[in-house]
Amino acid sequence: MLLLRREYRDGAESPEIVLLHAEVTRHGSSAGQTRRFTRVVVPSDPPGRRVAHLPLPEPGEGERILVRYRFSTVRGVEERFSPSYEVVIPSDDAIADLYRIPEEGTGNLPAAPGRGYFRLVLPLGEGESASGSFRFGFGAMRKKPSPSLCRASVDAGNGPAPVIEAPEALSVLKNRPMPYFLYHVSADGKLRADKIACARITLADPDGSVVSARMVWGDPAWRATNLSLMAEAAKPGSSPPASSEFFTEDREAFFAAREAALSLLPVPRVFEAFVFGPSGSGVEYCFQTVARRPAGGFEARWRNREGGGNWVVTL
Repeated sequence: MLLLRREYRDGAESPEIVLLHAEVTRHGSSAGQTRRFTRVVVPSDPPGRRVAHLPLPEPGEGERILVRYRFSTVRGVEERFSPSYEVVIPSDDAIADLYRIPEEGTGNLPAAPGRGYFRLVLPLGEGESASGSFRFGFGAMRKKPSPSLCRASVDAGNGPAPVIEAPEALSVLKNRPMPYFLYHVSADGKLRADKIACARITLADPDGSVVSARMVWGDPAWRATNLSLMAEAAKPGSSPPASSEFFTEDREAFFAAREAALSLLPVPRVFEAFVFGPSGSGVEYCFQTVARRPAGGFEARWRNREGGGNWVVTL
Protein backbone atom coordinates (compact mmCIF):
# COMPACT_ATOMS: atom_id res chain seq x y z
CA MET A 1 0.00 0.00 0.00
CA LEU A 2 1.08 3.54 -0.77
CA LEU A 3 0.15 6.57 1.32
CA LEU A 4 0.01 9.99 -0.32
CA ARG A 5 0.60 12.90 2.04
CA ARG A 6 -1.38 16.09 1.43
CA GLU A 7 -0.99 19.28 3.49
CA TYR A 8 -3.34 22.15 4.29
CA ARG A 9 -2.28 25.52 5.76
CA ASP A 10 -4.77 27.29 8.00
CA GLY A 11 -4.11 30.92 7.09
CA ALA A 12 -5.10 33.86 9.29
CA GLU A 13 -8.27 32.24 10.70
CA SER A 14 -8.11 28.57 11.67
CA PRO A 15 -11.05 26.39 10.58
CA GLU A 16 -12.81 24.17 13.10
CA ILE A 17 -12.32 21.16 10.84
CA VAL A 18 -10.65 20.48 7.50
CA LEU A 19 -11.58 17.56 5.24
CA LEU A 20 -9.83 16.17 2.18
CA HIS A 21 -11.99 14.60 -0.54
CA ALA A 22 -10.19 12.52 -3.16
CA GLU A 23 -11.09 10.43 -6.20
CA VAL A 24 -8.46 7.82 -7.07
CA THR A 25 -8.44 6.35 -10.58
CA ARG A 26 -6.06 3.68 -11.83
CA HIS A 27 -5.15 3.70 -15.54
CA GLY A 28 -3.65 0.62 -17.17
CA SER A 29 -4.15 -3.13 -17.18
CA SER A 30 -5.48 -3.14 -13.58
CA ALA A 31 -7.87 -0.26 -14.17
CA GLY A 32 -11.06 -0.47 -12.17
CA GLN A 33 -13.68 1.76 -10.71
CA THR A 34 -12.77 5.14 -9.27
CA ARG A 35 -12.39 4.97 -5.49
CA ARG A 36 -13.43 7.85 -3.27
CA PHE A 37 -12.04 8.87 0.12
CA THR A 38 -12.86 11.58 2.63
CA ARG A 39 -10.23 12.14 5.32
CA VAL A 40 -9.94 14.47 8.30
CA VAL A 41 -6.88 16.70 7.86
CA VAL A 42 -5.34 16.74 11.34
CA PRO A 43 -3.10 19.42 12.95
CA SER A 44 0.61 18.82 12.54
CA ASP A 45 3.91 20.53 13.32
CA PRO A 46 4.66 23.35 12.81
CA PRO A 47 1.42 24.96 14.09
CA GLY A 48 -0.99 26.10 11.38
CA ARG A 49 -0.38 23.07 9.18
CA ARG A 50 -2.63 20.02 8.81
CA VAL A 51 -1.88 16.69 7.19
CA ALA A 52 -3.89 13.79 5.76
CA HIS A 53 -2.73 10.54 4.17
CA LEU A 54 -4.60 8.83 1.34
CA PRO A 55 -4.26 5.05 0.85
CA LEU A 56 -3.44 4.22 -2.78
CA PRO A 57 -2.99 0.97 -4.69
CA GLU A 58 0.48 0.11 -5.95
CA PRO A 59 0.72 0.97 -9.66
CA GLY A 60 1.79 -1.95 -11.84
CA GLU A 61 4.38 -1.70 -14.59
CA GLY A 62 3.30 0.90 -17.12
CA GLU A 63 0.33 1.95 -14.97
CA ARG A 64 -0.42 5.33 -13.47
CA ILE A 65 -2.78 6.56 -10.77
CA LEU A 66 -4.64 9.86 -11.00
CA VAL A 67 -5.63 11.50 -7.70
CA ARG A 68 -8.10 14.37 -7.98
CA TYR A 69 -8.83 16.11 -4.69
CA ARG A 70 -10.07 19.22 -2.92
CA PHE A 71 -10.40 20.47 0.64
CA SER A 72 -13.46 21.62 2.55
CA THR A 73 -13.49 23.64 5.76
CA VAL A 74 -16.07 24.59 8.38
CA ARG A 75 -15.76 27.72 10.48
CA GLY A 76 -18.75 29.12 12.33
CA VAL A 77 -21.67 27.80 10.29
CA GLU A 78 -19.99 28.33 6.92
CA GLU A 79 -18.70 25.46 4.79
CA ARG A 80 -16.26 26.31 2.02
CA PHE A 81 -14.53 24.30 -0.69
CA SER A 82 -11.16 24.74 -2.33
CA PRO A 83 -10.55 24.40 -6.08
CA SER A 84 -9.81 20.88 -7.32
CA TYR A 85 -6.23 19.69 -7.65
CA GLU A 86 -4.68 16.74 -9.45
CA VAL A 87 -1.54 14.68 -9.00
CA VAL A 88 -0.33 11.74 -11.08
CA ILE A 89 1.55 8.80 -9.58
CA PRO A 90 4.29 8.05 -10.36
CA SER A 91 5.55 11.58 -11.03
CA ASP A 92 8.22 13.97 -9.79
CA ASP A 93 5.46 16.10 -8.23
CA ALA A 94 4.43 13.32 -5.87
CA ILE A 95 7.61 11.44 -5.05
CA ALA A 96 8.45 13.44 -1.91
CA ASP A 97 4.96 12.85 -0.47
CA LEU A 98 4.67 9.10 -1.04
CA TYR A 99 5.13 6.62 1.79
CA ARG A 100 5.12 2.88 1.28
CA ILE A 101 3.78 0.33 3.77
CA PRO A 102 5.65 -2.79 2.66
CA GLU A 103 3.42 -5.83 2.13
CA GLU A 104 4.28 -9.45 1.41
CA GLY A 105 1.68 -10.33 -1.21
CA THR A 106 -1.90 -9.18 -0.95
CA GLY A 107 -3.56 -11.96 1.03
CA ASN A 108 -6.59 -10.62 2.86
CA LEU A 109 -5.34 -7.05 3.29
CA PRO A 110 -7.63 -5.33 0.74
CA ALA A 111 -10.96 -3.96 1.88
CA ALA A 112 -14.15 -5.54 0.60
CA PRO A 113 -15.57 -3.99 -2.58
CA GLY A 114 -17.56 -0.90 -1.72
CA ARG A 115 -15.99 -0.59 1.73
CA GLY A 116 -13.19 1.76 2.66
CA TYR A 117 -10.52 2.07 5.33
CA PHE A 118 -10.46 3.72 8.73
CA ARG A 119 -7.53 4.94 10.81
CA LEU A 120 -6.68 2.98 13.92
CA VAL A 121 -3.98 3.23 16.60
CA LEU A 122 -2.30 -0.17 16.67
CA PRO A 123 -3.40 -1.67 20.03
CA LEU A 124 -0.52 -2.65 22.28
CA GLY A 125 -0.54 -5.68 24.54
CA GLU A 126 0.47 -5.68 28.18
CA GLY A 127 4.15 -4.89 28.51
CA GLU A 128 4.55 -4.27 24.77
CA SER A 129 6.80 -1.40 23.72
CA ALA A 130 5.43 1.28 21.39
CA SER A 131 8.76 1.62 19.57
CA GLY A 132 10.45 -0.20 16.75
CA SER A 133 9.10 -2.26 13.86
CA PHE A 134 5.66 -3.86 13.80
CA ARG A 135 4.24 -6.38 11.37
CA PHE A 136 0.47 -6.58 11.07
CA GLY A 137 -2.32 -8.12 9.03
CA PHE A 138 -5.95 -9.16 9.12
CA GLY A 139 -7.78 -12.44 9.22
CA ALA A 140 -11.36 -13.67 9.10
CA MET A 141 -12.72 -15.11 12.32
CA ARG A 142 -12.34 -18.65 10.98
CA LYS A 143 -8.61 -18.30 10.28
CA LYS A 144 -6.08 -19.80 12.67
CA PRO A 145 -3.82 -17.11 14.23
CA SER A 146 -0.43 -17.11 12.57
CA PRO A 147 2.49 -14.68 12.16
CA SER A 148 2.23 -15.43 8.41
CA LEU A 149 -0.92 -13.27 8.34
CA CYS A 150 1.16 -10.25 9.38
CA ARG A 151 2.14 -9.28 5.85
CA ALA A 152 2.46 -5.49 6.28
CA SER A 153 5.12 -3.66 8.28
CA VAL A 154 5.40 -0.24 9.85
CA ASP A 155 8.16 1.39 11.92
CA ALA A 156 7.03 3.33 14.99
CA GLY A 157 10.53 4.68 15.62
CA ASN A 158 10.75 5.68 19.28
CA GLY A 159 6.96 5.66 19.72
CA PRO A 160 4.12 6.23 20.19
CA ALA A 161 2.21 3.27 18.75
CA PRO A 162 1.73 3.70 14.99
CA VAL A 163 -1.54 4.66 13.32
CA ILE A 164 -2.46 2.16 10.62
CA GLU A 165 -5.07 1.83 7.87
CA ALA A 166 -7.62 -0.89 8.62
CA PRO A 167 -10.45 -2.08 6.33
CA GLU A 168 -14.08 -1.64 7.35
CA ALA A 169 -14.65 -5.17 6.03
CA LEU A 170 -12.20 -7.69 4.59
CA SER A 171 -12.26 -8.68 0.94
CA VAL A 172 -12.74 -12.30 2.03
CA LEU A 173 -15.91 -11.39 3.94
CA LYS A 174 -19.31 -10.13 2.86
CA ASN A 175 -19.71 -6.54 1.78
CA ARG A 176 -20.86 -5.29 5.16
CA PRO A 177 -19.24 -4.64 8.55
CA MET A 178 -18.40 -7.97 10.19
CA PRO A 179 -15.98 -8.81 13.02
CA TYR A 180 -12.48 -9.90 12.05
CA PHE A 181 -9.07 -10.10 13.71
CA LEU A 182 -6.17 -7.67 13.56
CA TYR A 183 -2.93 -9.57 14.18
CA HIS A 184 0.40 -7.95 14.94
CA VAL A 185 3.94 -8.88 15.96
CA SER A 186 6.34 -6.38 17.51
CA ALA A 187 10.05 -6.60 18.24
CA ASP A 188 9.43 -9.05 21.11
CA GLY A 189 8.24 -11.62 18.55
CA LYS A 190 4.92 -12.32 20.30
CA LEU A 191 1.81 -12.69 18.12
CA ARG A 192 -1.15 -10.67 19.41
CA ALA A 193 -4.72 -10.79 18.18
CA ASP A 194 -7.42 -8.14 18.57
CA LYS A 195 -10.99 -8.63 17.47
CA ILE A 196 -12.09 -5.65 15.38
CA ALA A 197 -15.69 -4.87 16.18
CA CYS A 198 -18.12 -2.18 15.11
CA ALA A 199 -21.04 -0.29 16.60
CA ARG A 200 -24.01 1.28 14.86
CA ILE A 201 -24.45 4.93 15.86
CA THR A 202 -27.64 6.85 15.19
CA LEU A 203 -28.59 10.53 15.10
CA ALA A 204 -32.20 11.64 15.43
CA ASP A 205 -33.49 14.64 13.48
CA PRO A 206 -36.68 15.63 15.35
CA ASP A 207 -37.87 18.40 13.04
CA GLY A 208 -36.66 17.00 9.72
CA SER A 209 -34.36 19.91 8.90
CA VAL A 210 -31.13 17.95 8.29
CA VAL A 211 -30.05 17.25 4.71
CA SER A 212 -26.57 15.94 5.60
CA ALA A 213 -25.42 14.20 8.79
CA ARG A 214 -21.77 13.44 9.49
CA MET A 215 -20.04 11.69 12.37
CA VAL A 216 -16.51 12.57 13.47
CA TRP A 217 -14.99 9.77 15.54
CA GLY A 218 -11.73 8.33 16.80
CA ASP A 219 -9.79 6.93 19.73
CA PRO A 220 -10.04 8.83 23.06
CA ALA A 221 -6.72 10.60 22.37
CA TRP A 222 -7.91 11.53 18.84
CA ARG A 223 -4.66 10.30 17.29
CA ALA A 224 -6.67 8.45 14.63
CA THR A 225 -9.55 10.68 13.51
CA ASN A 226 -12.21 9.53 11.07
CA LEU A 227 -15.30 10.98 9.41
CA SER A 228 -18.33 8.97 8.28
CA LEU A 229 -21.22 10.28 6.23
CA MET A 230 -24.44 9.03 7.79
CA ALA A 231 -27.18 7.42 5.71
CA GLU A 232 -30.87 7.63 6.51
CA ALA A 233 -31.94 4.52 8.41
CA ALA A 234 -35.21 4.27 6.41
CA LYS A 235 -34.52 4.56 2.70
CA PRO A 236 -36.74 7.08 0.88
CA GLY A 237 -35.95 5.45 -2.44
CA SER A 238 -34.63 8.10 -4.81
CA SER A 239 -32.42 10.07 -2.42
CA PRO A 240 -28.89 10.73 -3.73
CA PRO A 241 -26.54 8.62 -1.59
CA ALA A 242 -24.88 10.44 1.32
CA SER A 243 -21.49 9.18 0.10
CA SER A 244 -21.78 11.38 -3.02
CA GLU A 245 -22.09 14.66 -1.12
CA PHE A 246 -18.50 15.85 -1.36
CA PHE A 247 -18.10 14.76 -4.98
CA THR A 248 -21.14 16.32 -6.61
CA GLU A 249 -20.62 19.15 -9.08
CA ASP A 250 -23.78 21.00 -8.04
CA ARG A 251 -24.26 20.97 -4.26
CA GLU A 252 -27.47 23.03 -4.38
CA ALA A 253 -29.06 20.49 -6.72
CA PHE A 254 -27.73 17.61 -4.62
CA PHE A 255 -29.21 18.99 -1.40
CA ALA A 256 -32.49 19.89 -3.12
CA ALA A 257 -32.83 16.28 -4.34
CA ARG A 258 -32.07 14.94 -0.85
CA GLU A 259 -34.57 17.33 0.72
CA ALA A 260 -37.29 16.18 -1.66
CA ALA A 261 -36.58 12.49 -1.01
CA LEU A 262 -36.17 12.87 2.76
CA SER A 263 -39.48 14.73 2.95
CA LEU A 264 -41.19 11.40 2.17
CA LEU A 265 -39.97 10.01 5.50
CA PRO A 266 -41.80 10.62 8.77
CA VAL A 267 -40.18 12.66 11.53
CA PRO A 268 -38.23 12.21 13.65
CA ARG A 269 -35.84 10.99 10.98
CA VAL A 270 -32.88 8.84 11.92
CA PHE A 271 -29.41 8.75 10.35
CA GLU A 272 -26.89 5.97 10.96
CA ALA A 273 -23.23 5.05 10.49
CA PHE A 274 -20.67 2.67 12.02
CA VAL A 275 -17.59 3.16 14.17
CA PHE A 276 -14.82 0.55 14.33
CA GLY A 277 -12.03 -0.50 16.66
CA PRO A 278 -10.61 -3.23 18.88
CA SER A 279 -13.23 -5.07 20.91
CA GLY A 280 -13.41 -3.61 24.41
CA SER A 281 -11.95 -0.25 23.40
CA GLY A 282 -13.70 3.12 23.59
CA VAL A 283 -14.55 5.34 20.65
CA GLU A 284 -15.39 9.03 21.02
CA TYR A 285 -17.71 10.69 18.53
CA CYS A 286 -19.72 13.81 17.78
CA PHE A 287 -21.88 14.98 14.88
CA GLN A 288 -21.93 17.73 12.31
CA THR A 289 -25.12 18.48 10.41
CA VAL A 290 -25.98 20.59 7.37
CA ALA A 291 -29.48 22.11 7.33
CA ARG A 292 -31.23 24.69 5.19
CA ARG A 293 -31.53 28.21 6.60
CA PRO A 294 -35.05 29.68 6.66
CA ALA A 295 -33.73 32.59 4.56
CA GLY A 296 -32.08 30.24 2.06
CA GLY A 297 -28.73 28.51 1.77
CA PHE A 298 -27.29 25.95 4.16
CA GLU A 299 -25.41 26.03 7.45
CA ALA A 300 -23.18 23.50 9.19
CA ARG A 301 -23.53 22.98 12.93
CA TRP A 302 -21.89 20.74 15.53
CA ARG A 303 -23.89 18.46 17.79
CA ASN A 304 -22.26 17.37 21.03
CA ARG A 305 -23.46 15.67 24.18
CA GLU A 306 -25.75 17.73 26.38
CA GLY A 307 -23.55 19.74 28.72
CA GLY A 308 -20.63 19.60 26.27
CA GLY A 309 -18.08 17.03 25.23
CA ASN A 310 -18.31 13.97 23.03
CA TRP A 311 -20.23 10.74 23.29
CA VAL A 312 -18.32 7.51 24.04
CA VAL A 313 -19.19 3.96 23.00
CA THR A 314 -17.41 0.78 24.09
CA LEU A 315 -17.03 -1.76 21.31
